[in-house]
Amino acid sequence: MNLTDKHRDWYIVGATVLFFILTKLSMLSFRFGDENVYFYMSDAILRGFIPHKDFFLADPPLFVYIMAGFKALFGSHLILFKTLPILFDSISAILIYLLLKGRNSLAFLGPIFYLASFTVISTSDYVTGAEIMIPFVLLALLLDQRSKPFWSGVFWAMACLCKLYAGPALIGFLLYKLIKKEFHTIKNVILGGLITSLIILAPFFILALEQIFYNLITHQFNRPAGLDKWNIFHFFINFEWLLILASIWGAIKTKNKIFIYPLVLSTLFFLFYKDLYFLYLHILMPFFVILAVECVEYLYNKQKEIVFVFLVIMFGNFLYGTSLYLKIYQPQGIFNNPEEISEALKNTGDDFPIYGIQEVAPLIALYSDKKIFNNIIDTNTQNFASGTHNLDQISKDAVERGIYLVARTGEYPEQNIKDTGFEGYFNRELFESSCVTYKSFSRPSPDDTMNKIVIYRCKK
Repeated sequence: MNLTDKHRDWYIVGATVLFFILTKLSMLSFRFGDENVYFYMSDAILRGFIPHKDFFLADPPLFVYIMAGFKALFGSHLILFKTLPILFDSISAILIYLLLKGRNSLAFLGPIFYLASFTVISTSDYVTGAEIMIPFVLLALLLDQRSKPFWSGVFWAMACLCKLYAGPALIGFLLYKLIKKEFHTIKNVILGGLITSLIILAPFFILALEQIFYNLITHQFNRPAGLDKWNIFHFFINFEWLLILASIWGAIKTKNKIFIYPLVLSTLFFLFYKDLYFLYLHILMPFFVILAVECVEYLYNKQKEIVFVFLVIMFGNFLYGTSLYLKIYQPQGIFNNPEEISEALKNTGDDFPIYGIQEVAPLIALYSDKKIFNNIIDTNTQNFASGTHNLDQISKDAVERGIYLVARTGEYPEQNIKDTGFEGYFNRELFESSCVTYKSFSRPSPDDTMNKIVIYRCKK
């Protein structure tokens, strides 16, 4: 069958996206992580609760409302939430192609580079909000490319209202426009962004002005440092080094410098931000990919043999990352028994709510049809360390009310090791005086240091 270059490209892009979707769907599973917080929040929204006003949320509200809409469509089939990163990363891949299409003869490589990268393959195991944010960033760039600055501003605002760390990319974009003296574009982008932000945030400003200011600004400065950022960057570079090198060369050779500024500003932000996680670096990938494809086209126009060698090395690196992901990283963190744990809580004979580790408790609450105590959904220990939550007061109120405390524990009697798992979000003294073991569930993974999930019944 003879295909035009246009049709050829779309067939390649379609096949790439389809392969990615089918591969990731075959690995669909619940995992330990903050995604379970977002699952519960989306349910709470549908029950009439409002983020920032009725429960703490460390992010702008848009992406949990998108998730609530998704839940409204698909009801109680919670596992379908796990398709969101797959869906939105696929959309991002298509948008990368559209951004390259028309000015790069090898635009079809963009979706391949993006979806085959270790960063995208691994982060698409989790619902984080980043996967929803990135298509908005790319749509904003595409609309700017098509001379629609107002609508570009609309989608820049939507990206930032999903995750705040879209902000540095927006600043980089505006800086580029300022250098190019595109003042009309800047004005319209800002106008579109402001109108969109006001429309979305107005209800929260009316109902929870103090809380949203604290959650989105004060809390961000108060939260303690997280993981070692240099280890995170080292991990990232270990898998994406060739893509990064190609993007640097592409940045030098490309005539369209607009993708460089969001990349540089975002990278600088992460270098100085004290609480960095690997999933944040997901936003860098579209820019690395676009610039890398620019590099490949430049080499292709100079000497095709070099491109062949480069692509062989590039795909070898992708295979290396994928093999390590399948062997080591994909099996980690799988939460394979939420239904079993939840079943033990369905017929307790009391109406005690659930409280516990955010990686587990919200999903258990959804499956067991129990509520989270006082809507304290996100029990990340950072929220207590920053002063957002008062550990002693919450613990006191919880045992007065009566709760089922869900903890992820590490128990190795042969090594005299016992990690109770609740340190940082529940008072030990109150635990010892008010809590008894209700049920214990083993985690079969030999690589999981936290090898049990224990439910405690706590009542003063």
